[in-house]
Amino acid sequence: MDEKQGILDELARRGVPFEYYEHQPLENVLDRVENNLCFDAEICKNLFVTTRKRDRVFLVMLQARKRADLHWLAQAMGTTHLGFAPPELLENLLGQKPGAVGPLGVLHDKKAAVEAVLDQDLRGLPRVAMHPSVNDATVVLAFDDLERIIRQNGNKIYFLPFQGGGQS
Repeated sequence: MDEKQGILDELARRGVPFEYYEHQPLENVLDRVENNLCFDAEICKNLFVTTRKRDRVFLVMLQARKRADLHWLAQAMGTTHLGFAPPELLENLLGQKPGAVGPLGVLHDKKAAVEAVLDQDLRGLPRVAMHPSVNDATVVLAFDDLERIIRQNGNKIYFLPFQGGGQS
């Protein structure tokens, strides 16, 4: 079974209400907006970053209009440096490839090794859009359900106050 179908099946098994849409592949958040594929949901960007020693890895999810300042994020997470994780680490931990990073990949993270860093302004939103581990489909669900999925998987969660546009 492919990773996308595994995620959809797991959401259904858990009784999580969601909407599913297929569309042309999207390379980035701007593609989603330009092609009117927002589905009346909050659009987010997702980053997969790690420390230099790769002893900690983070899935970062923030509102698309906000900036992810990795220097600020490293300080907030108590480390000196963060950089984008290599594709093989993304594949091994979340079952995803670059361009299709999304928070539902934690369902693949059986050891709960990935720490989730989430924009505090996402809390309580009724509709948040995300890739189900592929960039040619979108799942829309309530943020509270997403948070519950991450917590049930055993991943650590941090909520941070990312700032819009300028510095984070």
